[in-house]
Formats: sequence, structure tokens, C-alpha cells
Amino acid sequence: MNPDFFSLKVSEIRPEIKGKATSVTFDLPASLAKTLGWQAGQHVTLRFHLNEKEQRRSYSISNPPGAPLRITVKRVAGGLVSNHIGDHLKPGDTVDVMPPFGQFSLTPDPLKRRTHYFFGAGSGITPLFAMINAVLKEEPHSVAHLIYGNADGENIIFGEELDNLARDHAARFTLRHVLSAPSLWRWSSPWRKGRVDADAIKAAVMETPPVAQDVQYWICGPGAMNTEVNNALMALDVPANRIHAESFGGAAAPASSVTGIAANAKVDLGGATYEVPVAADQTLLNAILSAGLTPPFSCQSGVCGACKARLTNGRVHMHARMALEDSDVARGDILSCQSVATSDELSISFDK
Repeated sequence: MNPDFFSLKVSEIRPEIKGKATSVTFDLPASLAKTLGWQAGQHVTLRFHLNEKEQRRSYSISNPPGAPLRITVKRVAGGLVSNHIGDHLKPGDTVDVMPPFGQFSLTPDPLKRRTHYFFGAGSGITPLFAMINAVLKEEPHSVAHLIYGNADGENIIFGEELDNLARDHAARFTLRHVLSAPSLWRWSSPWRKGRVDADAIKAAVMETPPVAQDVQYWICGPGAMNTEVNNALMALDVPANRIHAESFGGAAAPASSVTGIAANAKVDLGGATYEVPVAADQTLLNAILSAGLTPPFSCQSGVCGACKARLTNGRVHMHARMALEDSDVARGDILSCQSVATSDELSISFDK
């Protein structure tokens, strides 16, 4: 991945769900269309300088390829960057944006006939919205089903746009809302009350069974929801390679108390190799940054995957690995922000 940032002008700011989220659309010059091209479901990293410090955040792109480059950012209580975006960013401002990345992505194929199930909650709709639009526009023989959880109807991001998609593509797209605390005063009722759980998943699949042998399942929500949905699908005998998941809202607590040891690391970055000392229990990313190098990174919580590297020698322990699939780990991929050394000599590459 190209770690460089590009300065993009904000063309539109649109409040969502009464200002609790903000959609930001960028003016993408033709000269950068290829460099900043994306697949539905991918992220971009934004860079700001706030409170005299550099701040990086990764946000999913909420439009499909071919549409304007847009992110949708939900406010976080006390969140420095999300509140800056909602309160201060305006059309005409420029923002540093890194090229899109991420393996949680859907590439539509106009020749394929597939069934896509999408399971989301809250702001997890952001990448799913881009994916659904890509399927409906570019995969004309396929169908899509969305099961979307929220607290109530007032917190449904893209609510009107989703309703329009369901109306305009009634034969190919179904929309099911699951609300945990629906308002008694809302004129419409949700499909189900509660959460996007095993019962909801089983009911949805039974109501709209697959119409094609090629069935793909896409999950984006908080970590606990992702785990529950994944387990529910596995209980329905869904093959693991058809389930694709991404988490939001930060990584879970480390799964173990493993601590790292002091090590020497050889780091391939930007076509050169560097010798980097790693302190005991220091993450590889922090060690590399302390050495004055500039590897790609964003969330630093194991969610986005921007800091992914390939371990070519030695051993590490990853505290979290939500951005990686089992096949990635088998190839030797690691998240440098979550990895501590467990051998005294390491070699990693950001260039592979």
C-alpha cells in the first residue's frame, strides 16, 4: 500500500441522524482517480493536526466505486477527530487522505449470479452501504439482503437512502431493521425487536433463502455482534470462506497476558532495509516510529489493517488481529500495531 497522503478538498458536508454522524464528500481530481480508487468496503486514513499533535483515523468509504469519494463518521463521546469533523470541517477545507486499503471488500462481477447477505449494526452500515450499492448497480443477476440493527429508528444511518433502494430494487434487495428500543411514536414498525442475533439471522435466511449457489455473507458491527453472527452462520453450516467480517469501535482486550521481549528487527520499508531496536513489550509499530521511520498506520487498535506487514523471520505475539483472516496469518501477515517480539531477532516487510 502506498503510505503517502494526498491533500483533498472537501466538496460537501452532510449531517446524518440529526448531527450524530457526518458524511464528508471529497473532490477527487482526475489525476488522482487511479491512485485513490477503491473497492466497495475499503477504508481511507485521514490525517489531522489537532492540539499540536498528528492524529490519524481510518474511516470506511460509504459510496461505491464510480460515485464521489465519501466517508461517514459517527461521533464518539469525547472523540477528538470525530467531533472535529462534525463541528468544524466545512466545504473548501483540505484534508490529508491516504489511498484506500482493506481486505473487507466486495468486487462485483456482472457475469455472476450470487446471493449476498449483509449484517450490520450502527455505523457498521458504512462499508455495507457501499457494497450493497455496488451489487445492485454492477451485478445485475444477484440479490442482496440487509439485516441492520440499531437502538431506534432515529439512529438509522442512510435510512432514507436505504428505503429508496428497497423501493427501486424490490425484486433484488430486501431491507430488515432490527431495533433494540423502538419508539412507540414511530409510524412504522421494525422487522424485529432486539438485536442482530442468532434468532434474527436464522429467521432472515429462512424468509429469503439463497437464490444462487454462490452465497456470500458480510458482517460489520461491534466485535461481540460479529462473533455472534459468525457463530450463528457456522451453526447453519455456512463455510468459513464465505463469511467476511470487519469490526468497528476499537479492538477487544488482549486475549492473553503475553509480554514481548527486547529484540532487533530488520524492517523492509519503501525499498530499503533498516535495523530497528525493539524494547521489551514495545509494539513493532511504536519501535519503528521511534526509529524515525514512517510506516503506514491508522487506528492502532488492530481493526483497520493499515499497519499490516509480513513476518519473514522470527516470532511475534499479536494482542488483537481483527483485521486479519486466518489465511493472512498463515502467510505470515501481522499487524505491527498489535505485535510484540517473542524472539530476539525479527525480520518484517511492509513492501510484500
